[in-house]
Amino acid sequence: MPIFSKKIVPEALIAYRSRMPDSLDVKIRESEDGGYWVEIKNIPGCITQADNGEELFSMVNDAVYTFFEIPEEYIPYISSFLPSEETRKKFGIKIPAELLNKELVLQRN
Repeated sequence: MPIFSKKIVPEALIAYRSRMPDSLDVKIRESEDGGYWVEIKNIPGCITQADNGEELFSMVNDAVYTFFEIPEEYIPYISSFLPSEETRKKFGIKIPAELLNKELVLQRN
């Protein structure tokens, strides 16, 4: 049985892209179970969690796409959010203590 991908409608793509903020103000906190949870401050009620620093930004992007109801087939065409290169270098498997409970800005890639 052939697999057909859903058609991307340019007008819909433009509408989905326009929903996305230019940057995300986030606060990363350690969770009691050893992972992290993130509050996306400029999207009220949007929070996520991650088991480690490696999956943290993926989970933040997933939470934003879910919040703005971006269909899965459009996600590859929507910008993702990443911290600055300086902040990125500080992230690894464990979030450095100096970044916990501080406010960061993630920018669209």
